[in-house]
Amino acid sequence: MPPREAASGYAMLALVWKDLVLEARSRETLPALFVLGLLVLVIFDFSLALKPEETGRFAAGILWVSILFASVLSLGRTFLVEREGSCIEGLMTSPMDRGSIYLAKLAVNLLLLVAFELLLLPVFSLMYGVWLGANVAGLLVVVAGGTIGIAATGTLFALAALGTRAREMVLPLLVLPLQIPLLIAAAQATQMVLGGSGLAALGMRVDIIAGFDVVMVTGGWMLFEFVLVD
Repeated sequence: MPPREAASGYAMLALVWKDLVLEARSRETLPALFVLGLLVLVIFDFSLALKPEETGRFAAGILWVSILFASVLSLGRTFLVEREGSCIEGLMTSPMDRGSIYLAKLAVNLLLLVAFELLLLPVFSLMYGVWLGANVAGLLVVVAGGTIGIAATGTLFALAALGTRAREMVLPLLVLPLQIPLLIAAAQATQMVLGGSGLAALGMRVDIIAGFDVVMVTGGWMLFEFVLVD
């Protein structure tokens, strides 16, 4: 590997490690995500009072609404930590490639969301009586694909929202409309794999999720420099 690419890779790993150490010390984000996700599940459970035969139709959508709401809270904190510590100026003046900064922040957001989902999925299964083992591989693929898309979108726009006064309101307004096709495909695909369908039966839903992930990760990597400068 050329020295410049190797140095950029080491710097990216160092940035990921720094954010994970800060999160491990503060222990603020993951508990907050779990509580928010759990509250969404509880509210839907009591408000809809689903019968067992209705669970298969609505449970997947409720799961993704829970993940989406919690993700907005998580994604906004990634750059807020940098701003509170006056580190954002250091990142801007560092020789580190801007795309590498985006990929490092995306990796941190992905790890936090995956940890949150590992806590939430068993609770979701128990609360709604959904068996997660009907197609474990398919469920992992769909949840991972949907999570990558949510994290990629949020990581890009979280920095743009950070520069506004009402950043808590601006970030959902920026990312939620973009994530609608991803969420529809992910909810439908999750419903099918929970019912035991194989990946081949998911058809264009998997293509939409994969295409969304590729476009958003590539777009975020290419456009992050302009967002960081602004």
